[in-house]
Amino acid sequence: MRKTSIAAALPALALVVALAGCGSSEEDTAADGLTTIDVGISPFQDTYLPIIGQEMGWFEEAGLNVELRSLAWNAAMPALISGDVDIAVNNTTGVVSVANADPEVVYAYGWNPFTEGSALMIRPDGGLESVDALEERLGDRDAARTAMIESLAGRTIVTTLSTDMGKQINDALASVGMDSGDVTFVDMDPDAGLAAFLSGTGDAYLGGVPQRATALEADMEIGLAGPDLAAPPINGAVTTRSFVTEEEDALLAFIDVMHRIIRYCDAETEACATTITDRLNEETAAGLTVEGFEEYWQNIELYAPNAAAAEEMILDEAGVSYWRSTWDSDNAYLVETDAIPAEVPAEDNFLMPQVWQAYVDAYGADQTDY
Repeated sequence: MRKTSIAAALPALALVVALAGCGSSEEDTAADGLTTIDVGISPFQDTYLPIIGQEMGWFEEAGLNVELRSLAWNAAMPALISGDVDIAVNNTTGVVSVANADPEVVYAYGWNPFTEGSALMIRPDGGLESVDALEERLGDRDAARTAMIESLAGRTIVTTLSTDMGKQINDALASVGMDSGDVTFVDMDPDAGLAAFLSGTGDAYLGGVPQRATALEADMEIGLAGPDLAAPPINGAVTTRSFVTEEEDALLAFIDVMHRIIRYCDAETEACATTITDRLNEETAAGLTVEGFEEYWQNIELYAPNAAAAEEMILDEAGVSYWRSTWDSDNAYLVETDAIPAEVPAEDNFLMPQVWQAYVDAYGADQTDY
């Protein structure tokens, strides 16, 4: 029996009118008793994980009819705001970037810290040295990191601004006293940006894991990655305040299936990889291999198999990806770059502590089977 409802745990706020078009109202409960929810996923190996739950029939087992919509990364928040999807698999940066304009958007629950996932790719003959090469030459990691970032002055960087990708490279610049005025940015969607970079545009490129894999296959190098860039993004369920309060059971059931998918992928990584890479390569030019997926899984980014792991990674101050560090970094970057007019208060728009507690009350913290 659930002990605490999310609605009861939320602060008393003046709520905005619920967004039109949210899919999970009473009329969206099908005759078979399944609750229909529309979920936005972007073409990356991590955000495509819900495909596993759909193909294995686990959402239906949980009482859900999940309709998956593939959206470009920078189209996920507009789709959520417009009511085209009920949940978007996205991160804190996405929430902070839009919450001033629409306070209804909230971060509900995280399961995927992108710890080592972000990588600034450079050309092997482009005049930039990787942090690893610089460390070998200088004998000090911190000095090498500073030198690598400072060497970007006057260079052109291809990335997707006003997302976690742009935030991370801007955070890296700020950490050594530089800013966006010290470089030239080419702002493009990740796939288009990768194609431009590989065809000769820019000196460096920052995209997602599939793009990184393709760049490596094209003999590009990793210049800087993971925490050497900035506090890691945290992928999870981004939704609206009204969905959290009005569709609590559906939200918690969706989260439970996501943890189940991760446990399955831990145990059956090759099968999981085959499903994801087949779909990803069908729909994008990522070219991610099963072997590449297996190499990256629980390596360059982490996935929480249950609520206890999510707490340890994200909610614990000593966690590998403590949420507050990332949230504060999001606010600092987006305010400084004038992408948002003011900081977004965590107590209003980061609801994972409340949602986590409601989830544990309903499902427990230590599931191990899939």
